[in-house]
Amino acid sequence: MNKLKKLDILFEVKSMGISFFVPVLSVLFLIFLSYTELGPEITRKLSLFIEFIICPLAAWWCIYLFIDYYEENMEEVLFTYPVSFFFHGVLRSIIFLILYILLLILGMIPISLRHELVQFSTQVFQYIPQCILYGAVGFCLTVMTRTIVFPILCIVGYAAGKYFTGGSNLFPIYNIMFFDIESSQHLIVEKAITNIGLALLFFFIGHSILRKRTLINK
Repeated sequence: MNKLKKLDILFEVKSMGISFFVPVLSVLFLIFLSYTELGPEITRKLSLFIEFIICPLAAWWCIYLFIDYYEENMEEVLFTYPVSFFFHGVLRSIIFLILYILLLILGMIPISLRHELVQFSTQVFQYIPQCILYGAVGFCLTVMTRTIVFPILCIVGYAAGKYFTGGSNLFPIYNIMFFDIESSQHLIVEKAITNIGLALLFFFIGHSILRKRTLINK
């Protein structure tokens, strides 16, 4: 709890600059898109937009949290602050990831109310674990490469590759997404558990790398 009190969210937002609003505007556009028409076709479009745009954007804040660390050459100064490397890395990332998930949940409420085919509880189980995994991957790649450009390119490239190949073996990397708005409950639960498990692994790897590279307090 004391560590959470040390987190200055307003400062973090200012550090991100105008980039902070990219996820917010994307969720607002999602809501706008949901009101353009009704029927199975728009439901399919919304599902694709969420899986290939909104979910990958969960990594955006987790990556941009480190813009001062690695892009502004302030790593050595910031890491001398009297807080742990866990605070600098995983904790800050998870807090902003939670904020993004809350933003998405708030956006999903009016969509589920407008479209009968969009079941709120099902959508949460489908998309939130994806967001968590993307956030963890973004954090891990940023810490590993000490840049924000490479993680963004990797996530954009992954999402684009999966979209254009439809998740086929042409792009033989694990599918974070479902590609199907009518997936079975068994598949939803199975993939949700897998995504969260992989997310924990990536957070652990990123945390371990950050710990070895810094001399700040534990």
